[in-house]
Amino acid sequence: MKKSTLLILPYTPTLSHISRPLEVAKLLKSEGFEILFAGFNTRKSKSSFIEDEGFKCLPLYEPDPDILFNNIRQGDLSFVSKSTLMDMIKADILLFKRIKPDLILTDGRFSAMISTQICNIPHAAIVNASSTEYRSVPYIPILDQLSKRINSKKLHGFCDTINLNIEMAVFDAFMNTFTKLSKKFNLSRKVTATNCLEGKDITFLADIPEYFPVKNKPDNYHYIGPITWKRSGFTPMPEWWPLPENNTKKIYITMGTTGEGNLFSKIYHQFKRSDFTSIVTTGGQSDNFETVPDKIYVENFMDGEKILQNSDLVVCHGGNGTIYQALSMGKPIIGIPTIPDQDFNMRRVEALGVGVRVTMKDALKSPQLITDAAKHIINNKDKFQPNLLSIKEKINRFSGAQMAAQIISEFLESSG
Repeated sequence: MKKSTLLILPYTPTLSHISRPLEVAKLLKSEGFEILFAGFNTRKSKSSFIEDEGFKCLPLYEPDPDILFNNIRQGDLSFVSKSTLMDMIKADILLFKRIKPDLILTDGRFSAMISTQICNIPHAAIVNASSTEYRSVPYIPILDQLSKRINSKKLHGFCDTINLNIEMAVFDAFMNTFTKLSKKFNLSRKVTATNCLEGKDITFLADIPEYFPVKNKPDNYHYIGPITWKRSGFTPMPEWWPLPENNTKKIYITMGTTGEGNLFSKIYHQFKRSDFTSIVTTGGQSDNFETVPDKIYVENFMDGEKILQNSDLVVCHGGNGTIYQALSMGKPIIGIPTIPDQDFNMRRVEALGVGVRVTMKDALKSPQLITDAAKHIINNKDKFQPNLLSIKEKINRFSGAQMAAQIISEFLESSG
């Protein structure tokens, strides 16, 4: 019997978009599937993590991360140019014709909803519920103040619905290249800026419903919970680990792999002179930070779970992966979002009472706000702890990678 071939297309400059499909790939490989990855045309690609896990990663055109994330941070609704999107689609199609995969799995590849329809290839995608057309919480709370004044759940829900309809319509209108290409290629399912990260045939929501609720989702949209990367043969912990036992509170600082350099520097120096003991993982963003024994410890990458087990809270950029990793271990969060997705995530953290958001503007102007927030959380532990225990229990009911692998396996078996 011929082995099914899966082609996985993550956005390789972003570690979270790599780590989630990697976990699914490892399980499917153990079941006999042939797995290929593709990406890494930029110098900031993190494709080495894919190769370190024993998978081949083929070259594939990707948008420059500096341009893409700068557009997103600047609030440019036309986040990618038509020429870049067309280059991505053409690269997809050429690769599909060469590999002839049985299924495409994507995470962050916003051309795939178009290219897989053109080539009529099954397509699954891992996506945050906030990045779908079925989200029920507004991405940009333009009616937030009005909603807070309304002491009615029904009217509050009505405001959210109006808010969602407005923001999706505006986004799709500004970034109408997707709609135009849907018409040009006569696609059966219209692709928009709002749904471009979803899967043509299967969409995996790497969330839990209590954290990111959706409404009216189709049957082929599956909550699978967060997917935590279990890196094979992870780099040994540094010589200074574990930290010496003392009475100081321990802070884990990680700004992912898409952070803002100047912000990271200010966070480092603020905690360096604080009363906390801090562990910083830079994600390879900078070599300008040094370890100061008994005060602040710096590494490019470490095992986040081990650090969290020995930390009182985490300071991060508000990325989905870091938030879930912290919450799955019952740790509170201080988030300093640098892009709208992360700001959205941190509003949910605050709404659930499991952390505090500090805006990037405020953090850059007054870094002391971050250490003040840390003191507030630690001094009010009883306020946060019940919420943290509740969300931890809900997260740990899911097994994201296993669920995704099983659904893909059953889909291919039923369609083969």
